[in-house]
Amino acid sequence: MVVFLLVLAGLYGLVVLGGDWAPRLGLDLQGGTRITLEASTLSGSEEVTEESMNEAVGIIRQRVNGTGVAEAEVTTQASNQIVVEIPGEQRGGIAETIGRTAQLRFRLVVGQPVPAPPQQAQQPGGQQGGQQGEGPGQGGQQDGQQNGGAGQDGSPGNDGRSDRSQDGGDAEGPNNRPAPAWGAQQPDPTEAPGQPEETRNPGTPEETETPRPEQQNQADLEGAELLDWRPGAQLQQEFNAYTCPPPGQRQPDLVDNPDKPLITCDDAFQKYLLTPAIIEGTELNDASAQLPTQGVQYVVNLSFDSEGSDVFGDVTAGINQTGRQFAIVLDGEVLSAPTVDQGPIRTGEAIIEGNFTQRTATNLANALRYGALPLSFEHLATDEEGPQLADDHLRAGIIAGIVGLILILVYCLVYYRALGFVVVTSLGIAGAGTYAVVMLLSETLDFTLTLPGIAGLIVAIGITADSFIVFFERLRDEVRDGRSLRAAVEHGWTRARTTILAADAVTFLAALILYIFAIGVVKGFAFALGLTTLIDVFVVFFFTYPLVSLLARRRFFSGGNRLSGLDPKHLGVKRLVGAGMRGSRTTGEVV
Repeated sequence: MVVFLLVLAGLYGLVVLGGDWAPRLGLDLQGGTRITLEASTLSGSEEVTEESMNEAVGIIRQRVNGTGVAEAEVTTQASNQIVVEIPGEQRGGIAETIGRTAQLRFRLVVGQPVPAPPQQAQQPGGQQGGQQGEGPGQGGQQDGQQNGGAGQDGSPGNDGRSDRSQDGGDAEGPNNRPAPAWGAQQPDPTEAPGQPEETRNPGTPEETETPRPEQQNQADLEGAELLDWRPGAQLQQEFNAYTCPPPGQRQPDLVDNPDKPLITCDDAFQKYLLTPAIIEGTELNDASAQLPTQGVQYVVNLSFDSEGSDVFGDVTAGINQTGRQFAIVLDGEVLSAPTVDQGPIRTGEAIIEGNFTQRTATNLANALRYGALPLSFEHLATDEEGPQLADDHLRAGIIAGIVGLILILVYCLVYYRALGFVVVTSLGIAGAGTYAVVMLLSETLDFTLTLPGIAGLIVAIGITADSFIVFFERLRDEVRDGRSLRAAVEHGWTRARTTILAADAVTFLAALILYIFAIGVVKGFAFALGLTTLIDVFVVFFFTYPLVSLLARRRFFSGGNRLSGLDPKHLGVKRLVGAGMRGSRTTGEVV
């Protein structure tokens, strides 16, 4: 018993070192957001595998943690659903960020993007869709764009919107948003940033055949041919007729095929005609959000691998100070379409400047940094649980535990009398041990206590008390059979411990099976039940049994006192063996 108490003291010593005296609470006990996503394969015709689900869980967990959210739980449910639980402060936009497939590609914008009609551009939010265009045209110059677009020569379209300025710094996109621009994190000293490049008309065959200085001594520049890519008449007609979908809707047949041009929209309902992909997202090493020194707006830093750096440098050299846009396309939608105004970027380190807030810049960087999800996800539901409701849950769980504990203690004190105080003490030790273990698991293994977990702890009160009852009843049976109290304790314990171990083994096995096959928060109930069952075994073996052995040596119990719970009348016997035995001072005879 002394060793057991020392171990318990050691547990609390570790808790003190951890510095946290409160267990980690789940979403239902402190409030937060629960997001449910349903998975399907990218093609839609294959089955969702367990391996792809586990990979998606890992990527989503990284994305959630990348937003600064702590203690979030990402778990699978059924065979094709992922549940994300984010305790604490509710965060807008996180559902869209974590569920993005994140198929990243870089494409050139053909001509000028067409803004949405005024009545459509005024509608806030929502996802946009697009449609897959046909293959590249067979040459020819671009027709003048309809629906308010600018013509090939850069003159204003029907909406009166002028062409982007040469320096790219004053033009504004739709909804008065500053147009983003590409910039270099560390400009190459061999280049001359800020030195204007010669502006050319990509539709002129003579200039197309003459290589630019940036292309000299390059036998095969991947993506360079796309600088001169022009759409065919049929694709141009499709683009002119295309209308961005209304807010909250996504084009159902959107397919972002890297080998084909793409017609799509951005979040301002501005439609784009894009070339085939020039750089794939797999060529991106890293992405991060940062507030530059002496800056007022966040930027997104990008770092390409060697292959991506070469292509990126060639393309930025070709469109430098021409007003052409190099679009970033994520899951078929245009996230940003910056221009290049500060010279070619050949270091592989670039920044995206635009109208970013900290949240939008971080969300974009996280989606790019952690790669593409192996599955496509549909956002099924977002459930918000407020702090007040969570407080009510926690209060109700604590009240239920207190009421259950009081009922068990009252029963044991009435029925077992003074022996019932052994139950009180043992339950107190069990509760102290359980609390210490829960806090240590929260600190080391991120164990989160949920409302079902509290239910498991409450059920364990009855299971622990049941072990004491089995021992006490076997002890009383041994006394009725004519054994002294000290002998009854030893014989009763030998027979009772087998029953206690069998009962606890059944309970622990049930908790283990439930934990393996259950989903969601039910696992918390199973874990708490199994944990307290193990603690019950240690308490009964290393505290309750030694304590009863010590009390059996006291005359208050061995003499059958009326308040001890072992008096003959209460046990239904005439007298206790050895209860009235005392030695004669003169003869030593037992009288």
